Amino acid sequence: MHELARVVRELIVASDSYRRTMAGGIDLSTTEAAVLGHLLHDGPQTPSVIAARAGLTPAAGTSLLDRLARYGLVERRPHPRDRRSLLVHLTRRGHAAITAMSAMFSEDLLQALERSDPRLVEDPELRRAVTHLVGAMAASLRARAGDAAGVRAAILGEMSASHETADGEHGR
Repeated sequence: MHELARVVRELIVASDSYRRTMAGGIDLSTTEAAVLGHLLHDGPQTPSVIAARAGLTPAAGTSLLDRLARYGLVERRPHPRDRRSLLVHLTRRGHAAITAMSAMFSEDLLQALERSDPRLVEDPELRRAVTHLVGAMAASLRARAGDAAGVRAAILGEMSASHETADGEHGR
């Protein structure tokens, strides 16, 4: 299990670097690029939904959307069912940018698949099992990420226990 955790950690670190490089390719932050990805995959969204999903305050979300609009990547349009609200849409330029990033990502994953165990290419059942495992890992990590208070308590508890142990060892 430790080897799997080590390799998944390597994947996460590589993914972080990959995301920074992709976003930097068009002078965006990873948060800005992620917003484009959400709009591509989930369609137009309200500014408040975008801000919440990005982990931003409403004011910071507005600033982010202002920057993306200045770059010509998104545009705000009236909400068709709520006159008090707006929907943020990808522009053609924004769609082209995030589609290009998504295509490179798919290509990179395909190349990795082709370089891996040939059974993954040949056996759709095995590929589905690995896909299910990766999905389950993502869900588990998302669940933990959604429990900031629990994470904080657990880490501080371990730090406190470690400190008490260290004090006890020094007191001998």
